[in-house]
Amino acid sequence: MIDGGVPLGHRYLLHEVIGRGAMGEVRRATARDTGEEFAAKVLRPELAADEDVVARFVQERRILMRISSPNVVAVRDLVVEADTLAIVADLVRGPNLRTYLDAAGTLAPSDAVAVAVQVLHGLAAAHALGVVHRDVKPENVLMDTSGSRPLAKLTDFGVARIAQGPASNRMTALVGTVAYLAPELAEDARATPAADIWSTGILLYELLSGTTPFSGGNLIAMIKAAAERQPAPLPGIPDDLWLAIASMLAKGLDQRPTAVAAAGSLGELLPSLAGIPALPRHDAPPGGPARPYTWQHDTPGARSVRAGRRSCWPGAPSRPLLPRRPPPLRARASPASGRGSSVPWAEGCSWLARSSSASRLPTAARPPSRGASRRSWSARRCRASGSGAFPATG
Repeated sequence: MIDGGVPLGHRYLLHEVIGRGAMGEVRRATARDTGEEFAAKVLRPELAADEDVVARFVQERRILMRISSPNVVAVRDLVVEADTLAIVADLVRGPNLRTYLDAAGTLAPSDAVAVAVQVLHGLAAAHALGVVHRDVKPENVLMDTSGSRPLAKLTDFGVARIAQGPASNRMTALVGTVAYLAPELAEDARATPAADIWSTGILLYELLSGTTPFSGGNLIAMIKAAAERQPAPLPGIPDDLWLAIASMLAKGLDQRPTAVAAAGSLGELLPSLAGIPALPRHDAPPGGPARPYTWQHDTPGARSVRAGRRSCWPGAPSRPLLPRRPPPLRARASPASGRGSSVPWAEGCSWLARSSSASRLPTAARPPSRGASRRSWSARRCRASGSGAFPATG
């Protein structure tokens, strides 16, 4: 402890905790030489112990410090010292958008759109440098209330990308962000600016209604709903505003506008939104909550193609999202031997085609070990799924 603070590198002193998140805690910091105040986000110890994270942390330093926008919390320094990683940024006087929204319930359309436009301006500045936020949500938007009108400022740029690696697999950040996660990111696709546009569309929907459009159910149900369902329109908002939100929530990446285009479209609507009252807060999306996903919801005897991958029931999630347990095997007497079992293909042939349980099948029906021949085998069995079950084992 030095002069009432804990040293952070040779330039800063850490003081009281002013916030906590999945990736670390935020503390008020002061510069030793000038006394200027900052906010220092100290990342979790397991991240600091990951050599890959430290390497990315150093590589991202120059890019993060170049992002300049009134709607971005400016990063002033990145500190790497022993087992400590910290991001030093401007100190914002005001709550985050989550606290701000909880106090208000919902925002009037003009206020909600103003916040979304400011967030999009911040994203545009980052996207111009090739930086994708990856984690746009109310907790990562700070509301500067020191002026005559609140000013939205994006924070935590690059933290999600820096933290990717073995240590991040032990964290639970996904639990808090899955409601804002673009469908393509659930498929392990590379994050693009379009993913930030999706998250901002979800954020705007929540500012207007108090809930996200695909909330409810379990995590798999929410991801599945985001990938397959269209968001339910919000009653009481102008059609032009809904069309702008719907374009940000388009399933196709190339169908979503850029941050600049989205900010322009929403900004043009602001004069027409003046005087429209806030909507009542919704406890669930107008279209109903996401249906909890279980194996019992699978529909037998059908096929669908999602993300270029074949499944055996309409609307089935793609392979990375399937639950890790198989559909139940139903014992059935073999006509020939009176014993054995068969597996209804329509209840999960995509799972069986890649499961080690397939080793229990007769040799003729057993899938190849790997490669294109295995995929071809799976497709043939899927096409045959409408006619019955596996041959019984002897």
